[in-house]
Amino acid sequence: MQPAVVTTRLTSDDVPGIEQLIAAAQDSRGYRPVSDQFWLDLHDPDGPPALSARYFDHDGVLLAYAQAACGDGSWTIESITRDDGQVAGGALAAVLDAACDSAVAAPETAQYDDVDPTLVWLVQGPTEQHDALAASRHFVLDRQLHQMRRSLPTGIDFQIETRDFDPDRDIDSWVAVNARAFAWNPEQGSWTADSLHDRMREPWFDPSGFRIHERDGRMAGFCWTKVHNELDPLIGEIYVIAVDPDFHGLGIGRDLTLAGLDHLARSGIQTGMLFVDSHNVSAIRVYHRLGFVVHRTDSMFTRQL
Repeated sequence: MQPAVVTTRLTSDDVPGIEQLIAAAQDSRGYRPVSDQFWLDLHDPDGPPALSARYFDHDGVLLAYAQAACGDGSWTIESITRDDGQVAGGALAAVLDAACDSAVAAPETAQYDDVDPTLVWLVQGPTEQHDALAASRHFVLDRQLHQMRRSLPTGIDFQIETRDFDPDRDIDSWVAVNARAFAWNPEQGSWTADSLHDRMREPWFDPSGFRIHERDGRMAGFCWTKVHNELDPLIGEIYVIAVDPDFHGLGIGRDLTLAGLDHLARSGIQTGMLFVDSHNVSAIRVYHRLGFVVHRTDSMFTRQL
């Protein structure tokens, strides 16, 4: 096989071809198989360097792409192929190997002399071929995320009152509540005001779909929804939901979920979905009671650099 092309900074001429590859994969699978952070990094020329590996056939057609971003002592790699034929055909292995090798040699890796840097390979909807490739490259399954769905409206009553997110006064409070609620999750819990502003600039952002619940004059929790306008039919997502630990045990999480789903239903969305860690048994139990079922499972494979 020919080698993958590796770069630390894509040009504006490179991005359209990658977007076309993602669109082809979305048509094949019915969803965009990359994360929001991947998408933001791909379109942010002024952001931190992200390693990119591309594999072309002999006619110059892009068959596979991998992108690696460094943070908190680890590299997170996401990869995309036009269809599963490129997984079996070796194109995915080529870009994954190139991204891994480049991460090992990257100057950012050398900065973490007090920790053991890790590689994380995030795969949405992995097949047996992805599992086999991960094992052959000495990755181990570390976490799984379930995407759960249910039809809307729910027909379930809830008592909680919520209001729209206010960009002029809610940002600092939201960052604080998010950090406290997700202290166990370094990926979500480390979001800053800049992280929030990045999402607020996305075309899908809608402050009316960002439901805020207050108690005792404080932000007690929130349910941030997102409409996937790129899908047909449209799907509404519980994008991030959390309750400040000071208000745990009051049933706020359940009612916030229903408030978010109610907003989506009133917007004309007929399917709601959310992601939940497979180890979060208590949350999964609540979502099952609300009528959610597992639609697909994503995997995070890890290995030491």
